[in-house]
Amino acid sequence: MRKLLTLGWLCIVATGAFGAAVSNEIILLEGGPGGGTQATPHVAFGKGVYLVVWREGWHGKGGNARIYAARVAPDGKVLDGGGIAVAPARQGVQTRPRVAFGGGCFFVVWQDLRNGKDYDVLGARIRADGKVLDAEPVKVAAGPRTQALPDLASDGSAFVVVWQGLQAEETRYRGFARRVGADGRAGPAFASRASPQPKIAWGGQHYLVAYGTKNLDSLRLTSDGKPADPGRKPWDGSVVRGSKHPDFSLVALPKRGWLVVNHRSPPDPWGWGGPGGIRCYLMTPDGKRDPSLEPHVKQDRGGNWSKLANWLDVGGRKRTTWPYGTSACAWDGEHAVVVWQRHHITGPKKSTFTNCDLMAARVDGWKPVDVEPFAVAAGPEEERHPALASDGQGGLLCAYEKYCKDRTVRVVARMVRTGP
Repeated sequence: MRKLLTLGWLCIVATGAFGAAVSNEIILLEGGPGGGTQATPHVAFGKGVYLVVWREGWHGKGGNARIYAARVAPDGKVLDGGGIAVAPARQGVQTRPRVAFGGGCFFVVWQDLRNGKDYDVLGARIRADGKVLDAEPVKVAAGPRTQALPDLASDGSAFVVVWQGLQAEETRYRGFARRVGADGRAGPAFASRASPQPKIAWGGQHYLVAYGTKNLDSLRLTSDGKPADPGRKPWDGSVVRGSKHPDFSLVALPKRGWLVVNHRSPPDPWGWGGPGGIRCYLMTPDGKRDPSLEPHVKQDRGGNWSKLANWLDVGGRKRTTWPYGTSACAWDGEHAVVVWQRHHITGPKKSTFTNCDLMAARVDGWKPVDVEPFAVAAGPEEERHPALASDGQGGLLCAYEKYCKDRTVRVVARMVRTGP
């Protein structure tokens, strides 16, 4: 039985013994310099505060997009009403920010076009009190040709940044990794096969980098960013074959490895490729897929739209929803919590995608804990591109894009509290 209660600013959803409290919407920056265009949020937690980063402004031709940030207290109060301009620049655009906490500070990385030719990966440290520590950005990857799509994680004392780039006359992207200390000093860059679109998480002894498009693979890195298993073949770290799209999320599970979450199928309202769905995969500490999952990863056949054992969500038999796209996950101290996009389908032929909500559920290893997910954001407007961070004690902040009726796009957030 599902109950909906109200307690102050909290909306409490209870399903059986599990309860999740979701706050009202939090506005991070009103009237920012982006003119109503905010996008691609990311969030981290450290020293008692959350730091949300996002792109502020248009990033296409003639754009002037910049990376902005704001701190949010655990009670949902925004501590930087005017936002934080992370790295002001005279020209070019800044896009795709990512943030992690380690060594007593936050480190933000992004791809930057200030040289007017190609993207570089730059970064800046921010203290928990909101002070930007680097007057000039840290040059994580700023050589000739393009370096783009960065991600980063921390082992608690320093950071490892991964990205994809081109060198010399190459026409195919390769993966790279570099350790950056909490003092802002960058170590040597190491080449890896982790491309395209790498994502990284620290697992206690190693980092895991997941990457790929049609085939989603992974590899482990040392705390310095070096490949930990240089002789291993790409398919030895296979997460899933035929994933069709690289839009996945990744989180470390203490002593158990890493959880990888991705969707099954792009929008296909006719159902020719089977249903949309959000699926979980467990990578063990040695960087291999959990063998106990093997009987459960086969695709459904014969039009069976039922939820498989490692699926969080699946389009219903009446094809009214399509789970698909960006997801985010974080460790709440007991379970992984996953937030994902659920599109709605309408029209006489059930072929029109009209709205997108954000749903969430807890996961134990690769197994869903909650039979029915709960809504984090399910208003009449589109909510997309979730980002999630946790304080490790059941408190989380979910930031996301909200597509408003006045045709602006805002980055907003909600507090989430998980627990019995």
